[in-house]
Amino acid sequence: MLYARSSTDPRPFLPAQPGVEQKGASAALKLRNTAPRRTPHNKKICAHLGGNPLQKIFSGLPAAPGVGIGTLYTYTPLPNAAYDEAVEQSTSPAQEWQRFLDARQRVDDELTQLAEMDNPLVADIFRVHLEILHDRLISDGVRTAIDRGTSAATATHQTTSELVQLFQDLSDDYFASRSVDIRDVGQRLLTHLSGVSLARQLVSLPPNTVLVAEDLTPYDATHLSPDSVVGIVLAGSAPTAHTAILARSLGIPLICGVGTVVLHLTLGQTAVVDGLQGRLVVEPDPELLEAFTQTRERLLSFRITAESQSHKTAVTRDGQRVLVHANINSREDMLQMAGSGADGIGLLRTEYLFQERTKPPSVAEQMEAYGLIHSQSPGEILTVRLLDIGGDKPVRYLPQAAESNPFLGVRGIRLLLQHPNLLHDQLQALISLSQESGFSGVVRILVPMVSKVIEVHRVLAILDNIPGYNEQHQPGGRLQIGVMIEVPAAALMAERLAPLVDFFSIGTNDLAQYTMAADRVNSAVASLASPLDPAVLRLIGMACQAGQSAGIPVSICGEMAGDPSVFSLLFGLGVTEVSVVAPAVALVKEAVRQADGDEARRLARQALQASRAQEVHRLLHPE
Repeated sequence: MLYARSSTDPRPFLPAQPGVEQKGASAALKLRNTAPRRTPHNKKICAHLGGNPLQKIFSGLPAAPGVGIGTLYTYTPLPNAAYDEAVEQSTSPAQEWQRFLDARQRVDDELTQLAEMDNPLVADIFRVHLEILHDRLISDGVRTAIDRGTSAATATHQTTSELVQLFQDLSDDYFASRSVDIRDVGQRLLTHLSGVSLARQLVSLPPNTVLVAEDLTPYDATHLSPDSVVGIVLAGSAPTAHTAILARSLGIPLICGVGTVVLHLTLGQTAVVDGLQGRLVVEPDPELLEAFTQTRERLLSFRITAESQSHKTAVTRDGQRVLVHANINSREDMLQMAGSGADGIGLLRTEYLFQERTKPPSVAEQMEAYGLIHSQSPGEILTVRLLDIGGDKPVRYLPQAAESNPFLGVRGIRLLLQHPNLLHDQLQALISLSQESGFSGVVRILVPMVSKVIEVHRVLAILDNIPGYNEQHQPGGRLQIGVMIEVPAAALMAERLAPLVDFFSIGTNDLAQYTMAADRVNSAVASLASPLDPAVLRLIGMACQAGQSAGIPVSICGEMAGDPSVFSLLFGLGVTEVSVVAPAVALVKEAVRQADGDEARRLARQALQASRAQEVHRLLHPE
């Protein structure tokens, strides 16, 4: 079983229009930076799409890039299989409770291993599942049902099913989305209670399988092997769903939101999953099939070339160097960063230091942790994002009132300013690190969730009162201060923020969902939260322009930055640095080498004149 293979580009591409049959559109596409003009091969595909009466083309949302060619297999999960196997095995309440505890421990071991995966987005999924596993709502519900005389399996099935329904019925989209995670944890528990895997169909798939399903849970996805599954097509789901994140980490092309019509396709038909444009082509004619095959080989060749030059400096064709940093979620991520070719650390998330504790880490503990990570980094820059908790990332020792929408509530710098001692200690640790005689580099302190200029002034006032700050925060010093541009208000006020700080870092994930008022984990609206929407691009452009006027660098650290086909657009908007997950470093560096300033600015002007995201997508992936 393979849980992760991260050598491919793990970023999503822009959603197309779902569920509509397409004719006359190009399917064999290169990255824009490698094919700025339509090639004869592209024209050949355009001429033959729709020419074969047996050929059918379905459109969905591209969620994991690449091209997969194989034969169709429709997966129908058996949700009650493990429950049916275990339900009759009731013994005494004490024995049944022990059976539940034993199963919970095995699931804990399983999830703990998954939560240590290199990709921070993937690891976060299973950290959430670990919290759900040990939530008292589940254990108390199971214990009560067992005491009434039911089996451990029946109690687990009833409790998790009731919780799933409860969360689905909540009007809050965030909590409703948690129902999928609860169901997933319930599946794992039932599997260990019965010894019957609900995903047993998925572990024995033949090579070159194009897997079609209504949806897949994270439990399902962790049983998929890229050696067998070459593409995934989902009738529902969204590009931001957990399954899509897992597919990207596995390097399996995936499209979603295609509609239930795909569930009725004939088993064994030849199919192509086009994860670049979000299309499923069934029974392509020989010439079109060959065109897709060549596209797949070009993508592979691009990756091989990129990885062979990963440790070389990334310089555009017109001579501008672009720093490509790595996003780091924990010390474990450093192992993956070591061979990535990253120029430094562009985003160190510090939540891992503060979670799963009964009290916050001391200044000394923080210094040691940050120093260890920097000592293993190949570059000088260490960008540390201040603690960004709240929302879906609470900590036990900071009780927070329940919020109907925690993503719009007290999180990031809002929460830190309410707990000045916590903020002061983290700032003190970073300043002290920059003062150490053995430290060689630059500490960049990144303030998250800024929405008002006064928030930055308050942070600067705290910094002014910490010994060593003024000595290190000066030209040529070891300390820099920056803000996250992830709230539209920050982008709109970027001209006022820029003179106060030393750099900007744009978080496109949050910026997109806040700009479009669309929860990126809500499948009903997730396609709206595209960072390539012209409204989002305009905000990025405003931040870049403000950065240029103030003479400070502007970086992007969101998922958008890890898509090599988007780099030229970002460069044209004025982005001067990027920070991506380690497996994407080599690919983005190669995209930098193929970019040209004049072409990039021309592309940016065209994108800003577009009226919808699909138009921008076509600019990046011309027919």
